[in-house]
Amino acid sequence: MTNKQAFTLIELLVVVLIIGILAAVALPQYQKAVEKSRMSEAVTLVRAIADANKVFYLANGRYATRDELELLDVEIPGSLYTSIGGKRMKTKYFIYSPTGDNSAFIGLAHRVAKPGESTRVYYINIPASDPGRIHCTAYNTNDASITPIQRKLCAQLEANGTL
Repeated sequence: MTNKQAFTLIELLVVVLIIGILAAVALPQYQKAVEKSRMSEAVTLVRAIADANKVFYLANGRYATRDELELLDVEIPGSLYTSIGGKRMKTKYFIYSPTGDNSAFIGLAHRVAKPGESTRVYYINIPASDPGRIHCTAYNTNDASITPIQRKLCAQLEANGTL
């Protein structure tokens, strides 16, 4: 008799099935952790912008406008992004500015969507009327550009100010 040492088709299928199940469980948790880290970075930078804008207010009697981002004493990694509303800093995942369309915010970050989707997914801001609290708002909760993970993290940040 010859001794054949090989796996049967059933054994290989069972291994593939187990790996598939593990991947199905792990992938959503990985995506959540990645988005949470991106959002945490944005929260940190928005707080830094707001703090710099408060200092700017003390020195000038008003908050900085979008065109005055470079006057704030804060370093934001990324490239200068000029849009209709003014100058902003753009990173791979967020667009940062000291204020929004009006002067209601003293720090603002827009989440950039994937190419081909809506340009704005959600935004994180610190309002001038409540400078101690950070807010997160989805632009359109029915829009496919905001994922369920992003929606859930934004709602959690909006509810208690932390991730």
